[in-house]
Amino acid sequence: MLILHVSDTHLGAMPYGLVSRARDVYEAFKETVDIALKERVSIYLHAGDFFDSPNPPPESYIIAYRELKKLKESGIRTVVISGQHDIPRRHAISPLYLLQDLGVIDVLAINSVSNKTFEYPSLVVSIYAVPYGLRSLISKMAVSKEGNRNILIAHLLLRELGIPSEEADISLNHIPKGFTYIALGDYHVKTELRHVDGAPAIYPGATEIHRENECCDKYVALVDLGPKEPIVNFLKLKSVRPWVRVRCADASLCVKELSEIVHRIDSSKRPIVSVELLKIGVEVITRILNEMINKGVIEYYRIKVADEGGILEGSTVKMDDVYEYIDLDKIIQNIIKHENLALLISRYVKEPTRQIADEIIQFLKNNVEAVKALEMSSTYSSAQYRDSNNNMVDSVRNRDRKDSVNRRASLLSFAGENR
Repeated sequence: MLILHVSDTHLGAMPYGLVSRARDVYEAFKETVDIALKERVSIYLHAGDFFDSPNPPPESYIIAYRELKKLKESGIRTVVISGQHDIPRRHAISPLYLLQDLGVIDVLAINSVSNKTFEYPSLVVSIYAVPYGLRSLISKMAVSKEGNRNILIAHLLLRELGIPSEEADISLNHIPKGFTYIALGDYHVKTELRHVDGAPAIYPGATEIHRENECCDKYVALVDLGPKEPIVNFLKLKSVRPWVRVRCADASLCVKELSEIVHRIDSSKRPIVSVELLKIGVEVITRILNEMINKGVIEYYRIKVADEGGILEGSTVKMDDVYEYIDLDKIIQNIIKHENLALLISRYVKEPTRQIADEIIQFLKNNVEAVKALEMSSTYSSAQYRDSNNNMVDSVRNRDRKDSVNRRASLLSFAGENR
């Protein structure tokens, strides 16, 4: 009897703000369902962070429902637990409840530990499902010893991973004996551990690459529960967008190495490129990488500049072609009139992440005089250029409204194409 162990699909995520990356996330999830159908598994286990947020975009629901429905129609039981991304931070319900109400999730654990037994001709499987918020209850669980195949599915970080995080607060030693297989989620990199009782404790990892330290291959775990000891096979996902990582100390050699690696990639998707510069100027490599983007050779790139002070990160997203001809940093510097704040805002415009937004807010809190100067400058500018600014704002709003519609249409079209 086979089960498929999947985790951290993060439906609705849009890494680097690129629509193509959002599609990558959906395609990886779809591939997990295709594998479940092809391998004729009996149970599809999802170990948390099904959605990327408690308020996922519409296409996330559409794709999730259509794919899980395929499992339902093929007689495959679907078990899902919530991760921290699936849980609303205020008084609201998880989006996973909708999928359960639509009948495409058989066992769902969000606010309580769920125990469900499935009987098959060859064996009996008991599922112990522990959501992220209740992981501390694992040590108190009573496990059946009636000869069933007992499976623990939980979303947590084990101390044995060696991650310096307060969330890594559960040890394998806290898990009771008696489990045949321990299906884990939350850690995005494929990892195999073993319980003292002998049960494999498996993280299949996320189904797509969301951060560079998760690179590069992604997997799901196909588990055969038939034998006395479970047999775990990791199946590599083919839909994952390739990455290229290089370290460069010479511009010409860097370009040659990049070109050779990119042309060797056997994928229909353009790769993400990460370059660490040792002695080369950023401008040279940036120009070359921009040319590669414009030629459709690569999808996106990130640059790390190594210096005596450590590693400085920077990135350029494939945005409007206008950025190729406009010195955005200089424009922001002229408007803001404060060098450090201008640099932060420039970074945020190029890569709008929560981390950079928090840095901007913290800077404003710690620099009251700079805020006052900005307010005075803003008042003066608005009085002097009100008419001009109104025209500009209208133009920007019309453009952003059009871009937003196109963006939503692209993903909804993708959802529609994959009925």
